Amino acid sequence: MKNKIVQIVLLVALFIYLFYGFDVKKIDFDKFSLLGTFATFVVVFISQVVLSMRWMKMSDLSFKISFETIIVSSALNMILPAKLGELSKALYLKKFYKYNYHKTLSIIFVERFFDVIMLFLLLCIWAYSYTSSDMVKSSLIVLSILIVMTIFFFNSNKAFVSLKKIPLQFLRIYLQKIYKVVHKMLKSPLSLSLYTGLLWLTYFLSTCVLFTYAVPLHLDIMTLLGLFIFSTIALSVPLAPAGIGTYEAAVVFYLSMYGVSKEDALFAATLYHILLFSVDFLLLYLFLFIKDIKLKELIKQ
Repeated sequence: MKNKIVQIVLLVALFIYLFYGFDVKKIDFDKFSLLGTFATFVVVFISQVVLSMRWMKMSDLSFKISFETIIVSSALNMILPAKLGELSKALYLKKFYKYNYHKTLSIIFVERFFDVIMLFLLLCIWAYSYTSSDMVKSSLIVLSILIVMTIFFFNSNKAFVSLKKIPLQFLRIYLQKIYKVVHKMLKSPLSLSLYTGLLWLTYFLSTCVLFTYAVPLHLDIMTLLGLFIFSTIALSVPLAPAGIGTYEAAVVFYLSMYGVSKEDALFAATLYHILLFSVDFLLLYLFLFIKDIKLKELIKQ
């Protein structure tokens, strides 16, 4: 109950920050480009395709099944709190394709592992322009150590044997299964890194296209990179479904430091959120129509 109250208070505070003093008449709608908006829509769609390709690589499932899984989880993430749509991957694959839960959970773990690495690398690149190179070097060293330790853990017989000491039989067996799957996937880190790099390139490109062509704000590449990094972090905050409020607040706050008005920044951020919703739900309802499944069935899973 207390967590809910804190969550509501934080959301109210964010929306007060966003709309206090907001004047819709100050939005420069002349900047808006329908062609740029469509281009952003296409790039967001491409990112879902690349995400499905990465899932296909890790799961050894077909592209069709992988694409279905990504469509369902992405759309449900837009309406369910705390990124619960991620769990729908395991439920969906188990229900329709008899794919084991532990395999899906292992893939989600590896996905997040590579995503965090990529986000941290981008953060270091951005920080290099504003901080000392020594700080960036130290951060990269720490990151490298964590990567090596993680890979070493999942390639260590001692680590696997230690899991056998877990007293609860169900947990012990389940963690051993997850360990084996992760161990197998981490044997080819280069290909997963390439897929992740391509994926994050499309993510960054969608931000660049939106804030350069759909709503031109005349930002340089490093400013766009910083905007992408901090807005991505804001999107992952489980305060509200799909990062509603946190994403907009992050964009408005960040762009305010570069002289962009609250009105233009909020308009651009809202447009981006609308495009994310549009791509995910257009694909979802197309999928539901083809598979003859109702949305309630997916949510009830």
